[in-house]
Amino acid sequence: MIRIKGLHKFFNKGRQNEIHVINDVNLELPEKGMVAIFGKSGCGKTTLLNVIGGLDKYAEGLLTIENQSISENTDVIRNQYIGYIFQNYNLNKSESCYENVADALRLCGMNNEAEIETRVIAALSNVGMEKYKKRLPDTLSGGQQQRIAIARAIVKNPRIILADEPTGNLDEANTVLIMDLLKAISKDHLVLLVTHEANLVDYYCDTVIELEDGKIVNINQNSSANGFAARDKNDIYLGELERKTYADENTEIEYYGDQPDIPIKLQIINNNGKIYLKLASQKIQVLDEFSEIKLKEGVYEEKVDANTVSKDIDMSQLPPIKGTKFGRLFSFKSSLKSGFVSNFKHRKKSKKALRRCMALFASVIVLMSAIFGTSFRDIIKAKDSYNHNVFYVYTPDIETSQKINAAVKNSDAGIDYVSIKTTYPSGDDEILFQLTSFETFAQYDYSSLFKTNAVYLDLSIARDLKLVEGKNENLSDCEILITTKVADEFLEKSTVGYISERKDLIGLVSNTITIDYQNLRIAGIVESDEPAVYLTELAMAKYVRMRAAFPSYTDLASDYGLKVKEGEAILAIHSLRDGEVLPSIGETIKIRGKDVKIVEIKEYYRDYDSWLSANNIKKQDAQSYFYQIVKSEMPGLQPNSPEFVSALEQALQTRYYEYYDYYYSESDSFIEDLYFFESDSIELWLYFNKGIDIAKYTYLPDEYFKALHYKSLYGRYPTSEEFMSHYDSLPSAHDLILDYIYMYDDEFYMGNYTGGVYNHVYMVSDEDFISFSKQLGETHPSATYTYSDSEYSMKDFSQEDISSEITALDYSADIEVDYISSDIYYTVIHSNDPSKTAEWIEAEFSDLKAPNKYYKAIITPNQIFKDVIREKTTSIVTSLITMAIILVLMSVCMYFIMRSSLMNRIKEIGVYRAIGVSKKNLVFKFFIESLLLTTMTVFVGYLVISAFMFIALGASSIISQILYYPIWLALADLIVLYAISLFFGTLPILSLLSKTPSEILSKYDI
Repeated sequence: MIRIKGLHKFFNKGRQNEIHVINDVNLELPEKGMVAIFGKSGCGKTTLLNVIGGLDKYAEGLLTIENQSISENTDVIRNQYIGYIFQNYNLNKSESCYENVADALRLCGMNNEAEIETRVIAALSNVGMEKYKKRLPDTLSGGQQQRIAIARAIVKNPRIILADEPTGNLDEANTVLIMDLLKAISKDHLVLLVTHEANLVDYYCDTVIELEDGKIVNINQNSSANGFAARDKNDIYLGELERKTYADENTEIEYYGDQPDIPIKLQIINNNGKIYLKLASQKIQVLDEFSEIKLKEGVYEEKVDANTVSKDIDMSQLPPIKGTKFGRLFSFKSSLKSGFVSNFKHRKKSKKALRRCMALFASVIVLMSAIFGTSFRDIIKAKDSYNHNVFYVYTPDIETSQKINAAVKNSDAGIDYVSIKTTYPSGDDEILFQLTSFETFAQYDYSSLFKTNAVYLDLSIARDLKLVEGKNENLSDCEILITTKVADEFLEKSTVGYISERKDLIGLVSNTITIDYQNLRIAGIVESDEPAVYLTELAMAKYVRMRAAFPSYTDLASDYGLKVKEGEAILAIHSLRDGEVLPSIGETIKIRGKDVKIVEIKEYYRDYDSWLSANNIKKQDAQSYFYQIVKSEMPGLQPNSPEFVSALEQALQTRYYEYYDYYYSESDSFIEDLYFFESDSIELWLYFNKGIDIAKYTYLPDEYFKALHYKSLYGRYPTSEEFMSHYDSLPSAHDLILDYIYMYDDEFYMGNYTGGVYNHVYMVSDEDFISFSKQLGETHPSATYTYSDSEYSMKDFSQEDISSEITALDYSADIEVDYISSDIYYTVIHSNDPSKTAEWIEAEFSDLKAPNKYYKAIITPNQIFKDVIREKTTSIVTSLITMAIILVLMSVCMYFIMRSSLMNRIKEIGVYRAIGVSKKNLVFKFFIESLLLTTMTVFVGYLVISAFMFIALGASSIISQILYYPIWLALADLIVLYAISLFFGTLPILSLLSKTPSEILSKYDI
């Protein structure tokens, strides 16, 4: 039945402490009888038994049972042919005795409960334990537990019974009882016994295999092994005790033994046929059918003949089993039940902590995925993040610009609008809007700031688009139209309740750009899937100028209240640099390829005297002025007479400040010319726009204002003496204007600040100004500021500054550069037929070279899409890496949590493996338990945080800007959470099951 050839096993093989625990063992065991593996402790007998029983592995040799190698199909062979009895019983303490025995049948594939019950009762009866079938093992004595273990071993009627020190934990009486049972079993089965007790070997074993240092040193046959008898300490023989009887007609009481120290008080009550006993004495034990103490008649007689062993095993109701599915104990239902009991029924703090950690784990994963989900949202919306009808072409020269402009309105090119820009186009412009910045709001609420991307275009492109909200006609330069695409993007990002419909956007103020120092306001919404903002033609030109794509010293005449015809210009000169020469009136210059004639020159004069001189206005001095006054008032006096001289001196002393009225009579014209150049002056703005006269006098001598103030108080100008005595008490214009400045400061800087003229400016017509925003061309040097080498050299900049100027230069380490030009122009092309435009650009500019190695010469919508994807992909990868790190950390925590939980169940697992449960079935059991635990913890945590997430995202647009959690991401999270939880829920058991049953039982603290 069992054949062993050349068997070897090592502990710590290849190390200094290597032990050759089984050394070249060769055996052939019989089909029945009791065979003992005998030897001193540490000789290898238990290891050999474990190897034979499939509980441990061997290194070399051959071991077959019924001609089948134990190493090839271990679990099947063990369940089919072997019953195992352990020193420590290895009963499942959470199951009844009945279930412990029934498990052996289920492991052989038996599922007929009636048949299982018949066999279990028969097995228990064979060992005298049938009335204990409902008991839990922990409620039994050691001997009783071992008998349950024997019943489990014989219930499937195996060919082989392996017993490892089965009496090692029993007293003498129980030892004899167990050995009698095993001896009876050995009549028809092979019982392979490991023991170090020589008397048991002598009395019971038919064959004795003696081991020493892993080797078989002797095999003896023992023909006289017929058993041993010993008095059971639980047996009380009544014949050995003195007997006394107390009887009447209704009751007979027998008393055995010595007289008690304390009288026994016994009350017997018969109430309606029910007998009740009441014992008042102490230390009295009541015997019933479940008591271990047994009463026997007569006296104990020692066996003198070993052949008197009377215990028989009735195997008639335990025929051999022909199983088909070996090693499977746990079904889905039973695994769910055990999982619930293990994780939820016992209210241990460690289990509660585990459940909380797992729920928290789910919450963290969901929250982090929602945060990182914004990167996925960006890449999903990449197609919507730019205008698909806009191209950008590098424009290095006039010819390229002229070619592009000539193609506008050309049906073959599909181009309907162009403009110039000097920054490298990386996509659409960013537009910021302040949700609370309506016309009635003076302050910004920055908590409601949001943004989107769009292209600024000419209003003429939108003339055929359907108006959805607001107006699209008679727009000012500070009013804009937006497309429904942009509007819907704004509504999606709205963070306040009063912005929920398209109509709510009308009047909204942009924080991105200003035209004439005023913020743009949404006037209307038109139907279009383009992300576009439409400005008036003039406002669009001003936008281009604001982006520095304009001749530096060119401005719009109408902004200064001046009118010129197309092709004409007014030259306003504030100051000149050294050596600079400007054209004169009537001279014609070129600006962006157009001839412009200078029709007027306006020059800046900061003080009144210089202005008078420049305008050829002559003023008498005070002496001459009063000379004429006295002469006209006293015509009878001779100019050289003492009376005339005295009258003149008196007039100078008493009427001197009347002279200021004459001298400053042209001051209004001076102030008007000054305001042209200093329109950024709040004092002048107060004078011209608010009618505050005091502001005018801040640009005139303070004495004149003080004299006027004195006149307003006393009805006349002061004399010189009076003026000097009152000088300190009279206010200055600068003091009185401060209150007005404080009053109108916000209004001036928020809505009316227009800047001023500096250096010099060519003020041109609206038509010319618009054309300059669309084309390049020859430009007079005085219209565009250029830096000289000495003014703008490389040595003046830090590395950061140089990097920021890379838009203008492709430099290398071996080229010394001392000049950086920022004038890199691109033409913005809007197409009404992108496919045609792409073909036309490719045909016309296929050989166009980029300004440097960092830029592209032609930027198409497809190219922008690729750039967006590349940028977003980087963000996605970063997010995924971060998420992966978090998942790894969480997974490690999860693993150690689950492993810690498993450590408390190692004995349970070891027992299951020892009795024959397959690895696959145990993994299935723990997988189902992990599934249950995950559903009751991780899924609940996931469900709660996901519900909160959906509610929050639906209620607040602010949250939707920082979180992205669509249904597909929620499902992905659920799958990931279950995958991680189930994987790390079963990983510890997989790791543990890599060890043999023997290793699990012996190497862990169980």
